[in-house]
Amino acid sequence: MSAHATPALSPATAAAQAAPVSFLAGVARDLLDRYGSGPLDELSDLVVIVPTRRAVVYLKNELAMNLPMGAPLWAPRVAAMEDYMVELAGVQVEEPIALQLLLYDILKGIDTKLDFDQFVGWAGLLLSDFSNLDQNLADTHAVFEYLSEAKALERWDLAELPPKSQAAAHSFGFWNQLERVYHQLKKRMLANHLAYPGLAYRRAVEKLEKTLKDPAASAPAMHVFVGLGNLSASEEKLIRLLLNVGRAEIRFDADPFYLEKDSPNRAGQHLRRYFERWKLPLDNFGGGVEYLRGRPHHVRYLGVANPSMQGKLAGQLLAEARQRYPDATVAVVLPDETLLLPVLHGLPPDEVPDYNVTMGLSFQATPLFNLVDLLFEVHLTGIREGSQETGYGVPRYHHLAVTKLLSHPFLRRYQNWQDQQADQPQYHNILDQICREIVRVNAVLLPAEELLKMGAHHPLIEALFKTWDNCDDIIRACHTLIDLLRQVYSAEVADSDRETSIGAEYLYLFYTLVKQLDSAFDCREQRLSVRSFRRFLYEQMGRTRLPFSGEPLADVQVMGLLETRALDFDHLIILSCNEGVLPAPKRQQSLFPYDVLTTAGLPTYADAEAITAYNFWRLLQRAQRVDLVHVLPGAEGMKSGERSRFLLQLQNDLLPQNPQLTLEDLTVSVAGPEVEVGVDNYEGDLILEKDPEMLAALRGVLERNISPSRLNDFLACSLRFYFSKVARFHENDAVEETLEASSFGTMVHEALENLMLPFEQDARSITAEDIPELVRQAPAEVQRALRQEETEKHARADEGLNHVYGQVATRLVVRLLESLTEQPGLLPIRLFGLEKELAATVFVDVPGQPEPLAVRLFGYADRVDELPDGRLRVVDYKSGLVKRSDLQLRGYRDKLTPAEAVDRLLHEASSSVDKVRQLWLYRLMLAHTAKRETAETAILSLRNIDEGLLSADLSFLTEGGEDFVAVSEELVRKIVLRILDPTEPIRKTDDFTKCEYCPYKGICAR
Repeated sequence: MSAHATPALSPATAAAQAAPVSFLAGVARDLLDRYGSGPLDELSDLVVIVPTRRAVVYLKNELAMNLPMGAPLWAPRVAAMEDYMVELAGVQVEEPIALQLLLYDILKGIDTKLDFDQFVGWAGLLLSDFSNLDQNLADTHAVFEYLSEAKALERWDLAELPPKSQAAAHSFGFWNQLERVYHQLKKRMLANHLAYPGLAYRRAVEKLEKTLKDPAASAPAMHVFVGLGNLSASEEKLIRLLLNVGRAEIRFDADPFYLEKDSPNRAGQHLRRYFERWKLPLDNFGGGVEYLRGRPHHVRYLGVANPSMQGKLAGQLLAEARQRYPDATVAVVLPDETLLLPVLHGLPPDEVPDYNVTMGLSFQATPLFNLVDLLFEVHLTGIREGSQETGYGVPRYHHLAVTKLLSHPFLRRYQNWQDQQADQPQYHNILDQICREIVRVNAVLLPAEELLKMGAHHPLIEALFKTWDNCDDIIRACHTLIDLLRQVYSAEVADSDRETSIGAEYLYLFYTLVKQLDSAFDCREQRLSVRSFRRFLYEQMGRTRLPFSGEPLADVQVMGLLETRALDFDHLIILSCNEGVLPAPKRQQSLFPYDVLTTAGLPTYADAEAITAYNFWRLLQRAQRVDLVHVLPGAEGMKSGERSRFLLQLQNDLLPQNPQLTLEDLTVSVAGPEVEVGVDNYEGDLILEKDPEMLAALRGVLERNISPSRLNDFLACSLRFYFSKVARFHENDAVEETLEASSFGTMVHEALENLMLPFEQDARSITAEDIPELVRQAPAEVQRALRQEETEKHARADEGLNHVYGQVATRLVVRLLESLTEQPGLLPIRLFGLEKELAATVFVDVPGQPEPLAVRLFGYADRVDELPDGRLRVVDYKSGLVKRSDLQLRGYRDKLTPAEAVDRLLHEASSSVDKVRQLWLYRLMLAHTAKRETAETAILSLRNIDEGLLSADLSFLTEGGEDFVAVSEELVRKIVLRILDPTEPIRKTDDFTKCEYCPYKGICAR
């Protein structure tokens, strides 16, 4: 697939402009000029703080690049803000899992009834809230007091709870204890020199404040804060403390477009506050240089039809950029990290041989996570029979979850490796064998022991399906799974295939995660349930990133929006420029209500949106070419196709203010084939000509046997007839959980056959006296047919919808039996046969063939009755609704002539005529089989029992006294000659309603 945007960018429009000096390059030059050129080595004494570790690398490189060739330099200390704050605090940031376990121990000491499974649902959010409180230096006592009172008002209801009710106290007691929990957690952590991130920030500020108040302490180093955007309260206080003692400089990167006081753009929301509060000169905020409004930019909006196209398009845009501007720096920015793999797969190796991936790949975006997720689905979606549901591992697994798991590419790769082990033939194709066996025995819910037996107790099957009761079982299974899959990658170690090496990385990361959780829970009395362990594991997976190695300063960078802070690029390719992604949706990830957050001055989603706005607009300042890719409305998987508000601001606010800005709004389309494919009379159809080979195959079908249903198929859609009888395409067998329409009818047929079979075997008639006993037996026979109790197959469960279907079938059968006594002339019934095999051979002279073709009609009659006058009659049961009018080919008022009725019988493919044609052929086959005179075949509609037997009026065939068999055979010959007519090709039906339930519609694209 190739994607292209039209119109193409013209060379004149795309003329390269002189790139402005990047922000960090300007900072580096200024630092060297002011601190690195004097007699004193002041530069090495500086502490330079930047937003990210990536900015650390870039600033150090700019310092080196701006030195005279070969000149030495003692570099300043350059650090990311987060790393510096943790170092200043003198603590180590604790792992989240250990933090949660410590928090649980503290809460358990306060509330002994605390349930661990419930705790893990909100523990992460509570720790995040504690961290926010500390990072923003909130008055924790005031916050917890306000929170407790707010929750009390929210939960208090005098109408339902008396004032001193213990239940009322318990309902908000949790909030009353939060301050105590916070202080205990903080005390225990600091005693061990540990902290969560926010506590490290608070601790760093406290230590600096204490140092500055100590007259004996030496003055702190000179700090230069570079490229920061939004500051937390602790960062802000740290900077303010250093400013007050003259030991800090600040270099914000800002643009007047959003920094001006009257600017409505929220990108400058925080910087405007710092500008007013600290009374710093404008030079500290970019010097008022008009990058956005005063320089040329070429911006393209690129709309794509679906999210998956973005990775391919990014690769094509990169190829174009590298060909036209080989020396320019390019950044592919991914606000949606799930696009990382599609983008990496779309990178053109020739044009982009070297690139760097700044962002790590989230473990949750890897195929191995999908395997783990499917494994948990198996163990959490089954049932535990015979005991109360506990939420733990279950002994019976649902077939859909099992087959999805066994189809995973990692396991299929293992099977391929296993098939190559010549000394273990019993395990070859083990996964396929299990899937086929599940279908063969129609197993809806599979006992664990049966699954292990199907898998010949292979270690992989044991690891996947042995019952889990707690986290020990899961960890044991995960270790086994890792060891088995590792064998595959060890065998492929010589292969340089990227997928292989990445797969091995996935496994190693998963191993470290499982080992970490194993260590965390090894010495604890509390054994986690399956659901709790999954929550812990998934939280850890969400934080884990698969790092990529590359050239840190490569001209092409693939990165997230946050990693672009303080960096500049000549060309930007920003994907997912849609509302809900850029910026992210309004989600309050906090246990605290919004009013508590705003009262305490804590950040909310509004602050997050302002930060995203600043990162976006700052990134655009020095970029000459910008490609903003967005998904068009109506794309599958997109909640909204609305463009990002930033695109609208750029078009409606920035564009009118910058005459040098060029904006193109393009739609990306998939390039189609340039050569038009020739068509014939059946335009757009799948056409199969009846060549000699095809005609021979059709003759073979007619000679072997052909049922009335297949003849109906030919008249309705000759392509369907070809698929079923000539090509012999069969639908994949599948486990049937709930009865389909055909299975429901089969169940009713089986029940009726079993009820009447003794009468056929004893050659006695069914009389009115027999009906009460048959009615009594009916429910049991329907249940037997419903459950299909066989030695090898699982019994179909009599539960859910199947139970309803069973009740409906029982009512239909009972009503049919009762109706036999209500309709005169029906009883007694003398049975000639049940599920009677019928056949007829008709000889057809085919043009060009030396011998007549022996066409064999074949079918089974539900019931054949022997009438009092000795004639035989086929009775066909229909579980659907059939009306008497459906079986009258000639109509009622304006009756058709016999010739017109015959024409309908031979050519029309309606539901009504199909039924008449079927009854006509059953009667013909009965006459051939029994060699006796026959009566008109009848339908017994189980949904229209009161109408009794419904016969098709076939008198138009013998209106002139002709013999029914002779006339019928001649008509069959006409149908056969049409089937073998070489001038009439095999093609699709024109009636789309025929395609709705056709099993082959996926083949012919209907």
